[in-house]
Amino acid sequence: MLLIHSQFKWGKKQERQAFTLIELLVVIAIIAILIGLLLPAVQKVREAASRLQCSNNLKQLGLAFFNYENTYQALPPAYYVAFPPAANLAYSWAPLMLPYLEQENLFKQYNLNQMFNTPTNIAVLQTQLKVMQCPSTPTQNRMETISLPANAIPGYPAATFTTAAGDYSVISGVTSAGWDSVVGPPSGGDREGMLATPPLTSSKITSISDGVSNTLLLVELAGRPEAWQSNIRVATNGFPNVPNSGNANTVGAGWGNPYNGENWVNGSLYDGQGNRGPCMINCTNVTGRGIYGFHSNGASVVMGDGAVRFLNTSMNPKNFVYMITAKKGEIISE
Repeated sequence: MLLIHSQFKWGKKQERQAFTLIELLVVIAIIAILIGLLLPAVQKVREAASRLQCSNNLKQLGLAFFNYENTYQALPPAYYVAFPPAANLAYSWAPLMLPYLEQENLFKQYNLNQMFNTPTNIAVLQTQLKVMQCPSTPTQNRMETISLPANAIPGYPAATFTTAAGDYSVISGVTSAGWDSVVGPPSGGDREGMLATPPLTSSKITSISDGVSNTLLLVELAGRPEAWQSNIRVATNGFPNVPNSGNANTVGAGWGNPYNGENWVNGSLYDGQGNRGPCMINCTNVTGRGIYGFHSNGASVVMGDGAVRFLNTSMNPKNFVYMITAKKGEIISE
């Protein structure tokens, strides 16, 4: 009898209790808290990877400049224009870099003896190149459409063209207004950045008397033609009605647009507004205001010696201005 009772006891099926509603809510709450703790860490890792790729892009572009210089014993111009009656040409620094960016086949399709917006050249300039885009920029594979009025390029009729946008630009100088806003009068504006601008067609590394490690070669000016102010997108295609510059003052967004080589800066206010001011880093990506990157606290640049540096928004704006000019003899304090 005892044996039978024992067998019955151990063979009895045990009932399993289900989770109560409160237990489920507690588990969900714990999972939500863990996700909330992990998400910022994941975002930081993702941004660190994007920033590293952005720096690698700039490194490749910097090397392309020096390989070009090694070939021609001179640096390329920021942009080139030739006006009638001698010729009618315009192109930026970027098409000249294609052979040194493993884009030889694309370069062969580009005719430097024709205007940049001829059908064959535009087909090249509409190519989206990863090396021209920073992964941190919110909108990838952007396009820039510009309508130029007649004689915006002397002797050239009105035209509309579309090119693939990029996130990098040269700096061609600092305006008198920009200098006075940061350094103060008397005006020390200077048109001579590291790369030559018209009417000059080239420059030499040996002419950079301020030192190549102290002079900017290439910078982030990301997000164009979208217009950004202090990390807020305020327009999808710039702001309208800029005389002689097409339909947006983010003009030059296209990596192969000649206007990409024209970034003569005068700063902005710290909220990104205004057409001059003491802020030169990450306040706005409007052309001619400074540099802009979608990274926390700064933007990346290539110096004249090929080194990639991250310029923090807290840096002394005077030092940034001093890095633009190539021959003024300023002393950078940090």
